[in-house]
Amino acid sequence: MSGQNSRVLIIALVLILMGCKDFSLKPEIAVYNNDFESEDYTGIEGVFISIFESNRVMGFFNKRGFNLNLPSLPEHDFIRLTFDLYVHDSWEGNANLDGEALDEKDSWVLEIDTAKNLKGSDILYYETTFSNGLCIPGFCYTQSFPDQFPLTNDAKKGASLLTNGRCLWSNTPTGTSMYKMDLVFPHKDRTAVLTFYDKLNGNLCDESWSLDNLSVSTFKKE
Repeated sequence: MSGQNSRVLIIALVLILMGCKDFSLKPEIAVYNNDFESEDYTGIEGVFISIFESNRVMGFFNKRGFNLNLPSLPEHDFIRLTFDLYVHDSWEGNANLDGEALDEKDSWVLEIDTAKNLKGSDILYYETTFSNGLCIPGFCYTQSFPDQFPLTNDAKKGASLLTNGRCLWSNTPTGTSMYKMDLVFPHKDRTAVLTFYDKLNGNLCDESWSLDNLSVSTFKKE
């Protein structure tokens, strides 16, 4: 599927879920793009840059993250984020095969406009889990991605790339899983604060995450 067709399908699914049957979309407007190579961190709070696989990335993070402030968005109905998410080392996802130890889950979170104290269905919150753990017939450290938590899938499902670990598993050639994230949210405000963070249980060397190639765009219904 081409990138354009994929983009249209994503927005169409969002609109269908919102009960919109007849619609058309104006062209996507790019509002932010950063591969972190130019050292331009305008709008970012919590900057932490490191080198991974010869690239500058945001992170690596453990029990923390960063904010991206977008102060002047065009008129829009949806906001779309795409980025590469690197899941390093010993993430255990939903903790076990049956998801019975969910209080020990390793999850990753994106929130939008948390300071605005949104209520109910207006809350823009995405949480999923990832696992680099063992997954064989009869036993699997499951994860939620490509669904949201608490749904269950096999470890590393949906990963676009497996590469070297970062710290604890630095000598393991499949110790990092990279995911091509593509998320769309209904959003109308002319400002936005995007908050990226984790809910990890181990320490920084045990498990962490990094982010690269972050792009934000908006859409408007006609």
